[in-house]
Amino acid sequence: MATSIFVMSSGLVAIKATSLGGLQFSLWRLWVGVVALGLVVVWRTSANPETRPSLSSLRWAIWPGLLVAFSQPAFVVATKLTSVTDVALLTSVIPMMVSVIAVPILGERPGARFRLWVMVAIVGTGLVAYGGSTGLGGDPLGMALAGAAVICWAFYMVILKISRVHLDAIVLLWAILAVAAISLTLFMAVTGWEPGSVTTRDWLLIIYVGVIPGGVGLALMTWAYRWLPANIPPLMQRAEPVLSSAQAHWLLSEPVTALHFVGGGIAIAGVVGAVLDRSGQRLLTEAQSKADLPISA
Repeated sequence: MATSIFVMSSGLVAIKATSLGGLQFSLWRLWVGVVALGLVVVWRTSANPETRPSLSSLRWAIWPGLLVAFSQPAFVVATKLTSVTDVALLTSVIPMMVSVIAVPILGERPGARFRLWVMVAIVGTGLVAYGGSTGLGGDPLGMALAGAAVICWAFYMVILKISRVHLDAIVLLWAILAVAAISLTLFMAVTGWEPGSVTTRDWLLIIYVGVIPGGVGLALMTWAYRWLPANIPPLMQRAEPVLSSAQAHWLLSEPVTALHFVGGGIAIAGVVGAVLDRSGQRLLTEAQSKADLPISA
């Protein structure tokens, strides 16, 4: 999961470097991911027939795919309408939302100290976001899109835990991306959206995001979900803005402020504290004991 977050953090830097709109970039990166992972699925199912899914098992990718189809472009569009700060501050509450949603759906019950460490991580992430932006935007439509995307992503992370039990990680992720890509394409067709032109530089960025952060990174995350409670991945992802800021400073020469260092330290302390907390260790032990290891290969 930690490797997944490191790989995916570079995707934010690539998105900042592109000149494409949110919907346009999201559509093409989804289809690039479908094609790239499709080749891997063909090779994997040929070499390991037991990973080949049945038509009935693919239904577990429908709801996650629909949630991705909305949340992914909504996050990008919301960032353009408001500010990075608005979106980052809203997404920082995802771990707390997951901790609530996972109680009735998965029976995960984190303790009070675990939730306290989550709040520490949220505060740290907020400081990093605020230190790296020009301030709050406050556009009503952008805030509404970001809020709806946050809710969808929180449900995605809980439902993914359930779906992972029924499908191989690579097959599941490919099916999710396929559902998302088809859904977004149909939406574009119905609304009369024109794809427009894409420069060579933009195509290189799309391919990179679709294959590395959106392919390798998401595949690692999906694979890890088999053995992790739903509460841990969204919490660990609070370290992603810290890593993204460091990479943006190195690659795009974006400034690093004192808030980056302070907030980054607080965010990482919150993540580590929650994972090492007795409640966090209990959640990890329970998730690993419930994992069906032979099917998850």
